[in-house]
Amino acid sequence: MAMLETRVTDIEDTHSESLYQLTRSSAGCRIETGRLIDHANSVSRAFTLIMERLGIPPIQFPPVARATEAEIDAALDADC
Repeated sequence: MAMLETRVTDIEDTHSESLYQLTRSSAGCRIETGRLIDHANSVSRAFTLIMERLGIPPIQFPPVARATEAEIDAALDADC
């Protein structure tokens, strides 16, 4: 019985560590994605200003936005 309890404890510890690593990775991806979105929108505004200063009709760059909860749910449902 003691071996079984030890094995269950090992599985629980490994599972907790895996969830922790997954959560950290997910948080890092969210931070990096936010930075990339902000940068892409900044570059779009910069290109628009450059084109205006050069007398070129500016191209409208649609802003990049974070995924909505509905989009995330739809993507998860499509994968299943």
